Amino acid sequence: MDELEEIELRLLNHQDLKKVKVRFNDTDAMGVVHFMNYMMYFDDGFVSFMNSLGGSEKVERMIHKHIALGVKHVDITYENSAKFGDYVIIKTNIERIGKKSMTFFHEITREANEDILAVVKATRFILNLKTNQLMDVLEFFQEFLK
Repeated sequence: MDELEEIELRLLNHQDLKKVKVRFNDTDAMGVVHFMNYMMYFDDGFVSFMNSLGGSEKVERMIHKHIALGVKHVDITYENSAKFGDYVIIKTNIERIGKKSMTFFHEITREANEDILAVVKATRFILNLKTNQLMDVLEFFQEFLK
């Protein structure tokens, strides 16, 4: 098995859990989390996943290296509602790795009873902002995980 295959296997087998408390400003007039705010939770899960991979680099520093980790497509299913004061758990893993994109799977559950609140598949890409070219996913991770 070569280095890139090992990286792919490591990424596909990795899972991260991120705990977030629902804030008042996340909710609407009915006291439940507004549907748009689930996207911020999924992004929190993405950042936590990337930073939990064990490399010395942090995803927050990528923009300073002229690298953007953008979103190409999102598919969300809402199952239940979170409310102000709830703790939610965002479970994140990579479902698929392509040459120029990767698909993340996120699941948000309510910590108190493990009810599934929402699930999302988000296809992300890695863009070199200096060249405006998409980067090879595994080659990016080869550097990111050092």
